[in-house]
Amino acid sequence: MEKLVPPAHAAAPPLFARLEADLRRVRRSMEDTTAVGPRRIGGPLAHYVKRPGRLFRPVLTLVSAYVFDTAPSGPRSDRVVDAAAGMELLHLATLCHDDLCDRAATRRGHPTVNAAFGDDTALLTGDLLLACATSVFSRLGEHEMRVAGDTLKQICLGQMLEMADVGNLERTEDDYFSAVSGKTAALMATCARVGSALAGASAPAQETMASFGRSLGMAFQIWDDVLDIWAPPGITGKPSGQDIENGVFTLPVIHALREERLELSRLLRRRPYSAERHEETVRVLDRLRVRERAVETARGYITDALAGVRGLEPSVDAVSPLVEVARRLMPEIGHLLPETADGNADPLRP
Repeated sequence: MEKLVPPAHAAAPPLFARLEADLRRVRRSMEDTTAVGPRRIGGPLAHYVKRPGRLFRPVLTLVSAYVFDTAPSGPRSDRVVDAAAGMELLHLATLCHDDLCDRAATRRGHPTVNAAFGDDTALLTGDLLLACATSVFSRLGEHEMRVAGDTLKQICLGQMLEMADVGNLERTEDDYFSAVSGKTAALMATCARVGSALAGASAPAQETMASFGRSLGMAFQIWDDVLDIWAPPGITGKPSGQDIENGVFTLPVIHALREERLELSRLLRRRPYSAERHEETVRVLDRLRVRERAVETARGYITDALAGVRGLEPSVDAVSPLVEVARRLMPEIGHLLPETADGNADPLRP
């Protein structure tokens, strides 16, 4: 597994040593859960499981538990690891379906399941990953199963709201935030809620952690949308401007349409949406400084997230591990932290 701690940090702090060990357990749990069916049909299912990203959602689940439970092992720890694996399997299922809806060719710098194995196989792979996630949550208990089911409904509704606005030049900020709240923030809220609950957090503390995860998810998606427009392909692992090409107008574009409707509409409507067309679009967006406005909105969500966890009971030092993880493992979120905003190199520049 790729090391979580950058090479510059020769001595990993205890938090990261524990996190690396637990993420290895998460990987094993995911692989065991998805080891179903004959080997000859196992390729699509293993496509993302064997090549995970940064395991953002399992990290959030685990660290949310660490805040309330300092014991590195035991039955409680096993349940948290299983929950983290279930969250990632649920996320991978949505990726399969999203890539199919978007007709995406690459994900994380590699072919998508639909590109590698075909649309029908991608659809069934996403369904099977959902079934695997369901089996994990069913082992955890009725409450966890119900929470996971409610979360999946929110994810689907958020994605459907986004699809309903494809190509809609009238899309509003409220429309955008409603979609993001479901398709991205809901799962991250659940990760933080379930992780803290399995570690014994009180009901009010669980709500605080869920709010933290939700705000983190909103910031994450806004920043991801900024990257989609401005980042070189080598950073995101997919072509720049894919959202715009698919007719998904995210926060920077929504802001820009309010100010330069005529010129921007012409660029967005013309097909094919080529690399040259994207460069023209970016020049308009840069002139309007909408990237900076979107980043400030994301930073506001981060500020809200941290303010919430600072309000937890005094005996719980919640902020320190959560911020430490954000700084080291989640560069897009670390960039938005108010404490580190000044003086950071711009990660969008090559």
